[in-house]
Amino acid sequence: MRVPGFLVRRFYVQGSLRNTEGGFELQAHNGMGPGTIVGLTSITIDGMSIDPRRITAQRQGGSAVLAATISRASPVPVAVGDRVTIHVSGPQLAAGRHRLEVELVERDLGVLQLGITESLAEDPRPTAPVDC
Repeated sequence: MRVPGFLVRRFYVQGSLRNTEGGFELQAHNGMGPGTIVGLTSITIDGMSIDPRRITAQRQGGSAVLAATISRASPVPVAVGDRVTIHVSGPQLAAGRHRLEVELVERDLGVLQLGITESLAEDPRPTAPVDC
């Protein structure tokens, strides 16, 4: 199911796309309801697919989880209010706007496809989630 942009903007933390020493990262904030992620099937940036072995997700105050290990046997519960940082190891992003596409599997909702276009942040501090 393709998630409408107005809902994606409620999860994505505006201004959180930034380069790090070992790649780049972005953040999501769950302000809607509890869920359980049982798969991360793909992430692309500017049309280039990213190997899930290069992606980790870390809830605020929790340990990093390698995206390639998320499954029904090893799910990731996400509570209301959780903030998750997704880090991609590898090259940094060029300045400017980038198109991100994420496909994940939520236990009860099935396959979810999310897309957002965002500029690389210059300020290291992300802002609050966008309200629509």
